[in-house]
Amino acid sequence: MADDMNNGNDASRHYQDAMQAQLGERVTNLGRRQTDLEAEMRSGFKQMETALSGLANETRSSIAAHCRPRSQSGTSHSGKRSAWR
Repeated sequence: MADDMNNGNDASRHYQDAMQAQLGERVTNLGRRQTDLEAEMRSGFKQMETALSGLANETRSSIAAHCRPRSQSGTSHSGKRSAWR
């Protein structure tokens, strides 16, 4: 467990009294929690970016499919000539 705490956060500090030790431990733990939170936020935002990109692509495809001309020859899907031409 001592190796886990030795990650560059000066875990081997020596305190003069118990209050300083408690405060030092709280500061160290808050630093770890902030690091964990940053990683979770990055991951969450990456997932949101991926999902939003997929939604945008799906929306573009849907719009493109609905905006394509149905027929270039003036006939409807049934093969009859359109009266509105």
